[in-house]
Amino acid sequence: MDSVGDRPGVPSGTTLRFASLVLLAVATTLQIFGLYASVWPAAAKLDEARCQVRSGLYLTSTFQVDPDESKWDAYRACMDVFLGGRAVWLISGLVLLFAVASLIYALRPAWLRYRRNLAPVPDELVEPLAALVAEAGLSKAPTFLLDRGNVRAGGVAFGTHRRKYVALNVGMMPLRRTDPESFRAIVLHELAHVRNDVTITYATLAIWRAFVVAVLTPYALTWLNPMLLTTTPWKLPRFPEGWFSFFVLWHLAVLVLLVFAARVAVLRAREKHADATVVRWTGESDPYRLLQPAGRLRRWLGHHPAPSSRQAVMRDPKSLLRPGFWETLGSTIAVQLAWWHTVTALQDLTWYHEGNGSHLVMRIVWALPMAALIGVVAWRGTAFGLRRGTFALPGLAIGLGLVLGDLLDVRNAGQITVPGVLATIALAGTAILVTVWAGHCATLVRTRPQGWFLGASIAFVTFSLLGWISEVRAAGPVWRDTMVPIMDILHGHAQNLANEIGLKAVTIPYLLNFNRVPTAVALALLWLVPLVLRREFPRVAALAGLAGGVLAAVAVLLLGSAGTPLEATAWQVIAVVVVQLVVVAAARVDRVGALLTAWLIGLAGTAAIWLTHLNGSQVDSVLARQPHQVLPALGTLAALVAGGYGLQRAHARSAPIWAVGIAVVGVALAVWRPVAEASAAVIEPPPPAATEINTDQAVNTWIYGGGWDRMMAVVQAQDKVFAGVRAADPAAIAAGCEQLGPVLREPFPLPPDAKIATTWTEGLRAMENGTRSCLVVFRDAGKDDGSMAAEFLKGLDQLEVTQTALIEAQKRAIS
Repeated sequence: MDSVGDRPGVPSGTTLRFASLVLLAVATTLQIFGLYASVWPAAAKLDEARCQVRSGLYLTSTFQVDPDESKWDAYRACMDVFLGGRAVWLISGLVLLFAVASLIYALRPAWLRYRRNLAPVPDELVEPLAALVAEAGLSKAPTFLLDRGNVRAGGVAFGTHRRKYVALNVGMMPLRRTDPESFRAIVLHELAHVRNDVTITYATLAIWRAFVVAVLTPYALTWLNPMLLTTTPWKLPRFPEGWFSFFVLWHLAVLVLLVFAARVAVLRAREKHADATVVRWTGESDPYRLLQPAGRLRRWLGHHPAPSSRQAVMRDPKSLLRPGFWETLGSTIAVQLAWWHTVTALQDLTWYHEGNGSHLVMRIVWALPMAALIGVVAWRGTAFGLRRGTFALPGLAIGLGLVLGDLLDVRNAGQITVPGVLATIALAGTAILVTVWAGHCATLVRTRPQGWFLGASIAFVTFSLLGWISEVRAAGPVWRDTMVPIMDILHGHAQNLANEIGLKAVTIPYLLNFNRVPTAVALALLWLVPLVLRREFPRVAALAGLAGGVLAAVAVLLLGSAGTPLEATAWQVIAVVVVQLVVVAAARVDRVGALLTAWLIGLAGTAAIWLTHLNGSQVDSVLARQPHQVLPALGTLAALVAGGYGLQRAHARSAPIWAVGIAVVGVALAVWRPVAEASAAVIEPPPPAATEINTDQAVNTWIYGGGWDRMMAVVQAQDKVFAGVRAADPAAIAAGCEQLGPVLREPFPLPPDAKIATTWTEGLRAMENGTRSCLVVFRDAGKDDGSMAAEFLKGLDQLEVTQTALIEAQKRAIS
């Protein structure tokens, strides 16, 4: 926390940067130890492949999910056996990171006292230092020590949360006599560290050193020498092709640089906050008069910010409260990476999947820190004051951070697609709007209950409007496999080009709103929260909404017979949105009022659409079931585009009961929906005939998952038969054939490639026929009709073809 400015207790930039450092260290640790879990012991890297083969569920890079739940159940049941070891790796990595960090944190003060040979300060400094401690308002004085080996004027504050120290250089003693004001400022600067950030500072250094020692260095060693993960660690490694890949180097370098940048950011931010505290204590805008210019290398990598930056803060200490673009960007990336790497770990443990509530749980887990970040931005921006870009720039940083955090995830190897880019832009734009809204609402908070109400609202809005980050990653496949077939269906339903455009314009947002009720609640909160905090009701906006509702109802009734029921519904929805745009622009209310106006018009439009399409308790159009699934979103866009210009209408002071009632009615319309008639046109895509997989990757998985071992078992068993043939030993031939039969009949899944499966099956069938003939001739002393040799040769030929095809498919998969 920071006490700079007019609002004590506002979270400081140091705290935000420290949280980013912890999240980035955790994210990288989970990734690295997840890699360890997948390759050590050596058999572990084959576990997942075996389970995929046994269940018939091949997880390749096509982004298609097999709908057969029986395969998923078999896969998870198979993987359950191996989860303990993987969980131990992940938990051990985090425990090791924080255990080493705790050890460094606890021992560092003793190490600094020993290395610098620190001694108690002389008696002549005891009384002046006690006076400065009192001036700083510290409830407990730190232990002052003297660094006799450093003749420069300066000092350093260090220690733990339990005991803090201030080491003054021996050069401070003559400075006290020659320039007492500079002496006072320097000591107060160190006391500001004691008051504000000693614990965070040395926790930061401890986490960074623990990360380097316990996480980064072992990973670098095993990356250079993979044999360290085997039982012969000192054997010279044979580097596989592509080991020094650009992707591995780039990803590792970016993660390490992010952790290092977070460390430097914490250390620099603490200096600025200490300077601002000294300015408040001394009342001087330049208390030091001894700031030396920094060299180029120190300017980039040093713990202290540039002197010009520090002087700017001392001239305007309140500037520290402004939420910065880069700190917000780094914090967002940290949250994204930590979340994605946690999800990856839970996927490897087979807990994160559809049908068990894990997606909802992890979406909530993501929303809480992201909402906290947005709340901190709003809180600090309000304390700083409303200026251009106070909330918009951090909002842009959050949007970019969501995108970059997704791109930096190691599992995100998908191709860039147009739907993916558009979804990314939409997510970034929504992040800006949500942040600006949260900042505006924060300026209206006057009491603690209002603050809690706003915090809960920010959390829900973040969850609903920004929580579709997983869908953004799958935007390309979703558009390809779901929306494109639906567009083809709409093309068949439309009677002309105009109707086709109208149908698609309404159907796309209708279908992409996967969570209609949470979305409706979140969009209602956008106008409800400011009205509740202001305890006002915008009568002009409400009257405009009622008048617009009448216009919308008339438009809906006039369009009730515009083509087929499906086409009519689409044009009715478009008409309501046009009315929202026109009325909001004509009303000339502020944006909160514009949102309320659009909401009221949407309610009237929904009711009118239901009335024109209801036949008893059913409607004749799928779109008419839930027009309120799309009207709140389109109405919000209309209000943002057309509202907030011109005159600002005054609001009447009022209890928020009317606003709450309107919001409840709107949410109720989103919850309830009538049933569509059986004859209504269907706009759902046809179910896929079969799940598309990358056959070469699936074959490679089959090979590692026991397929190659299966083939080698057949080859070794048949070698025993031919060994008897070469020795001209009938008993050995019969014994070999008896052993070969059970090996051939052992159940094992077929290769996932149809052609390879055919040659494999034919080869096994021919070998089994030859085995039966072999037993008739050499065990039962029957007549040899020549089929044994013919079948064996046929089987050998088919197995050779199978082996060649398997190797070629594996090469293609690896390349």
